[in-house]
Amino acid sequence: MTAQKRNKSIYTGVVILLIGVVWLLRRAGLELPYWLFSWEMLLIAIGAVIGIDTKFKNPTSYILMIIGGVFLIDDVFGIPFRVMDYFWPLLVITVGLIIIFQSRIRAKRININAGGSGDKLDSVSVFNGVKRNITSKSFQGGEVVTIFGGTELNLMQADISGHSHLEVTVLFGGAKLIIPRNWEVRPEVTTIFGGVDDKRLSAVEIVTEDDKILTITGTVVFGGLDIVNY
Repeated sequence: MTAQKRNKSIYTGVVILLIGVVWLLRRAGLELPYWLFSWEMLLIAIGAVIGIDTKFKNPTSYILMIIGGVFLIDDVFGIPFRVMDYFWPLLVITVGLIIIFQSRIRAKRININAGGSGDKLDSVSVFNGVKRNITSKSFQGGEVVTIFGGTELNLMQADISGHSHLEVTVLFGGAKLIIPRNWEVRPEVTTIFGGVDDKRLSAVEIVTEDDKILTITGTVVFGGLDIVNY
């Protein structure tokens, strides 16, 4: 087990352990605020785990914690705040700020890596759909962000040499990756109320090449990621 996978297991285990301890204390008669067992706290906990796991570089963590925090305002502080009247505008503002900061981070990465060449993928889909054909013959991976939208990336005309890394973030949406059959794909994606559907042909039916390895990492929350080959 790699260090990254081991850390994810530890974070997940700690969260489950804390939930169990709080639940046990409540059953033992300890008076605890009811909002500790709310779905808002669950969103905040999930966001915190994702944030710790990715060193808070993943926008999903901020979105989940902000959504949960906004809905907790009335429960915790007793402030007469009609959340639903402001929820969607606040959500749009939050997504906008995250995209701005993420764009600045990606711009720095592009300047550092290959001088911003077209071999590095940078795809963002928010409240819309993106469908792209990747034709780079020296594909170096990159980053894919899908929030309340959909993304389809066709890599059938692309090629890689060595080990490439693709970071995928899906929140309330879906993404589809079409991978060449001769690539070795290593999906290491964290899913929370979502799923990764690996629809590739079995290893018996395809021959992969040792120098063509694509590792897919990231987070899927309330969404789905499909990986297929032809």
